[in-house]
Amino acid sequence: MGEGRASPYARGAAGRSGVPRGTIAVAMSDPTPAPPALDYAPPARRRGLRRAVRLWPVGLLLLVVGLGIAYGPRAWRHYQLMRLQAACLSAELPQDRPVWETDPAAAAALVAAWPGEYVLDAGGRAVRADPRWAALKDEWHRAREPQPRARKPVPTLFCNERHTPDGRRRLVVVEGRGWHLGAAVVEPAGWTGGLPRMAWWDAARWDAALWEPIRSADDLPYSIRHGAGAPDPADPSRWTAPFAFNGVPGTFEFRLADDDTVTVRLLDPAGFRAKAAAARVAHEAAKAAAAAKARKAGTQPAAR
Repeated sequence: MGEGRASPYARGAAGRSGVPRGTIAVAMSDPTPAPPALDYAPPARRRGLRRAVRLWPVGLLLLVVGLGIAYGPRAWRHYQLMRLQAACLSAELPQDRPVWETDPAAAAALVAAWPGEYVLDAGGRAVRADPRWAALKDEWHRAREPQPRARKPVPTLFCNERHTPDGRRRLVVVEGRGWHLGAAVVEPAGWTGGLPRMAWWDAARWDAALWEPIRSADDLPYSIRHGAGAPDPADPSRWTAPFAFNGVPGTFEFRLADDDTVTVRLLDPAGFRAKAAAARVAHEAAKAAAAAKARKAGTQPAAR
């Protein structure tokens, strides 16, 4: 064979790739594909939700603190107002003693027996102003006036819940001395806010027929006593209050009308006249007895 021709054997031994047969070729890189990387981080939306769940108590606390700062004092004042209003709507005034007494000795006895309830006015008369109504008025005025004016105590003859004949709920208060009686008719406030509304505040409307029997006791020694009123359980628009004029006892009947006015009439005027006549006879007999005693003692009795 010549030198210029390659031996077929040599070509076969080298193979087509030029690598001798029987030789294992080693790859320069691993032909097996790498497994995909696992992403354990949650999606951004889920991370935000978890953060909100963790922080909501803080947000709620900040909201409560902010609302407390903004509305807390006002809400507390309204709560106090509602408590006082509820106390007035269910008030029970003492039925065993008067709320206004003009007799000096009886007035002094009332103040001595109940020093926390009664005060003497400038004329020496005993006055009982209901503390629940006085506190409600103070709170009511404080809501409208930063420094409410001091007010003189006025006898409270009645303080309780009543309804107009057409069913509207009212707080009714009767105050005054002698024949000067005023009535406050209040539309109660609600828990959602606002102040009580004065539906009517004026003098009670006297029945004209009342004065004739009352004058039948005019010539007796002067004194007026007002007792505390009591609501009528059978009629939500009615209440009564006892009184005594010149020692003659009687009973006033009060009624609340649909227009929120309050009217007053005398119960049993014929009975009042009869008691006035009996008191007049007793008074004349007492005067005659005093005159006879004075003559016997040789002195002149003092004039009435």
